[in-house]
Amino acid sequence: CAAHLALIAALSLLPAWIFPPSAAGLPGIDKVAHLAMYGVLGAMSRWAAGEAAIPAAARWLLPAAGVGYGVLMELLQGWIAGAGRSFSWGDVLANLAGVVAGWIVAERRAARAGRGSA
Repeated sequence: CAAHLALIAALSLLPAWIFPPSAAGLPGIDKVAHLAMYGVLGAMSRWAAGEAAIPAAARWLLPAAGVGYGVLMELLQGWIAGAGRSFSWGDVLANLAGVVAGWIVAERRAARAGRGSA
């Protein structure tokens, strides 16, 4: 999980000129990348929660931390001068959607695996 967080930070905070421009025929590919990276984070968060039943009050603490990390990365982009980066609400929403989707997919897979072993 820590290595994935470091990868997200590097991809989010390195200067934009390091990365090739998006393909002209693929508008929104940036949002797909955000969705995928944070989807993996959401799934990893669910995996880190373990197989034990998660109390209702704590159920969304890990995904909320993932979303908070996404917001933090966007805020930091806004503060990095000269890197060609800026804060984007669209990226925040893609990060949120990725974390939630990854968590839900991992949750369903864990539930299905639990039923299959009984």
